[in-house]
Amino acid sequence: MSEFTVTRTLNAPRERVWQVLTEPGRFEGWLPAKPGTAVLDVRTGGSWQATVISAEGDEIALTGRYDEVSEPRRLVMTVPGDVVTAITLTSAQDDSTQIAYAFDVDESMHAMVTQSVDEVLGRVSRVLAGIA
Repeated sequence: MSEFTVTRTLNAPRERVWQVLTEPGRFEGWLPAKPGTAVLDVRTGGSWQATVISAEGDEIALTGRYDEVSEPRRLVMTVPGDVVTAITLTSAQDDSTQIAYAFDVDESMHAMVTQSVDEVLGRVSRVLAGIA
């Protein structure tokens, strides 16, 4: 296994991106989770939980933990499967944000991880677009 990083640019300031990643109502929008189910204790040693609805209509409880929280620049957290991801936010020009997701995954997983990150960031972008 080796560290693999996917980096993209979001058209929003870093503080707004941080809010989308760490506020329950906005977190539910990009996960996507059932409204009212996200509980986030965003601090080093904290945890997160939310319920998603499968394509078959089943409710699935997801949980994870926060290993490092450095607002508004870095989150190290687990995602389902206890996979650790480090999310780094860097302010970029034109009030945009560079977001980097780093995972420790096998090379055979790189394409799937890239596709998954792109799908998540598509949903994050839609939530960001809805913030006044």
